Amino acid sequence: MMNTRLVRRVLCATVLSGAAVLSGAVLNGMSLTAQAPPQPAPAGNVEKGRLGFIRVGCAQCHGREAQGSPTTGPRLGPNGLPYPAFARAVRTPRLQMPPYSERILSDADLVDLYAFVQSRPKVTTPPALLSSDPAKQN
Repeated sequence: MMNTRLVRRVLCATVLSGAAVLSGAVLNGMSLTAQAPPQPAPAGNVEKGRLGFIRVGCAQCHGREAQGSPTTGPRLGPNGLPYPAFARAVRTPRLQMPPYSERILSDADLVDLYAFVQSRPKVTTPPALLSSDPAKQN
């Protein structure tokens, strides 16, 4: 026969941990309801973004084509990062990246940078690296 006291303890712990998770989600600003679809990014000029990327120094760490580097800065695009998150990362970055305020980079210039980063080609793995059979690599 199962110990009733043990069953109550397990049930109580389960309920409390579920409540803690839900309250943590609410306290962290997470919504438990369906979220609105992301807004489309503002239209930017890719060429102006490329020039701005170099002018304000992004290329020094992220490379001229936003390709990234293992030692200085990550690859930037294209990715699924929505524009608001991209803007927040540029304006108030974490770790070693300096912040780019509106005095350094206008909102219009930031939109152009985003257009440039999103226009970069996706990384593809060469077919030879996909195959584990050396005979297929030739």
